[in-house]
Amino acid sequence: MERKILILSCSTGEGHNSAANALKTALDERDILCEIADPIAFQSDKMKNVVSSLYNNMIKRTPAIFGAVYKLGDMYSSTKLPSPIYWANSKYANNLKKYILDNKFTSVICTHLYGMEAMTAIKKDKYFDIPCYAVLTDYTSIPFIDETKLDGYFVTHNEVKATLNSRGIPAKNIYVTGIPVNSKFTEHIDKTVARERLNISQEKKVFLIMTGGIGCENMLGLCDDLIRNLASDGVVYILVGRNEALKKELDRKYYNNTKLKTVSFTREVAQYMAAADVMISKPGGLSSTEAAVANVPLVHVNAIPGCETCNAKFFARKGMSMYAHNNMEAVKFANCIAHNKEKADKMRAMQRKYVDPNAAKIIIEKVMDL
Repeated sequence: MERKILILSCSTGEGHNSAANALKTALDERDILCEIADPIAFQSDKMKNVVSSLYNNMIKRTPAIFGAVYKLGDMYSSTKLPSPIYWANSKYANNLKKYILDNKFTSVICTHLYGMEAMTAIKKDKYFDIPCYAVLTDYTSIPFIDETKLDGYFVTHNEVKATLNSRGIPAKNIYVTGIPVNSKFTEHIDKTVARERLNISQEKKVFLIMTGGIGCENMLGLCDDLIRNLASDGVVYILVGRNEALKKELDRKYYNNTKLKTVSFTREVAQYMAAADVMISKPGGLSSTEAAVANVPLVHVNAIPGCETCNAKFFARKGMSMYAHNNMEAVKFANCIAHNKEKADKMRAMQRKYVDPNAAKIIIEKVMDL
């Protein structure tokens, strides 16, 4: 039978989709048919858009509420009762099952909890024998993961494996692979070459800021603190993605400041990382992994309570980043790394030690073997 893989992701943050696309690239390289789908779309496109909008607005505007919800989720998981998350995703399970069977998929990979919950509901049908796997995209466990019943779990490190096992998931079904990232980040580009391509001065200390889900107010405050404390040889590049409102506000506020440059959505993120002396970012699981694979010294700041605080603590504990609890601390750490080659080199060495750049290929090989 011809192999055909369905990857279930969700647009609640870009990390899950980025991981899904990295897996698709690995499958494409092996000429294995695959498709990426949002599981909530099997309920309705309207619901998919509502869920995505609610999540992303909460992350940007009220991260404390997200943190409280995350904590409640952990508490609810300890009751061992079926969660509202499982109930909501089981509602479209029959539609999803029909799609899988009609299109003759041979395996399913989930990079988001919603897909994992829906597939758990589907696999209660004893006649459904298509294997399904979970890919965790943070350096910690997540609420409700223990109520999922899948054929395999791909996780970031042994600590997560131990946690999942303690929650009842068999150790033989848990594989330590790391988080899949786009192959662009594995191509180690010389700093001089990257700066030539991006027209960045070779003499400057380059501070790269990845905005991610950082709100406009936090970003303006971070820029103010960084510019005020920037050495004469420093320049700041801010990747704002598709947040044109943020770009407009930054350009208005710093329009005559040659030390700060904004960059709209770009496919050259890996090049900017290669060109940077230090990167400041939220501790998203995927973005942190991309930075570690690209081997750029890293400062974490503005962590959203929950997975991101766990990511930041893990990276700092392993020497792969410095974890700042406020903007001024982030500026202090970034300046320290940018002007201390020994510290920067040690951080890069720890990133190479603890993060596998080939996670996407390893996961696909394991899925094929299983």
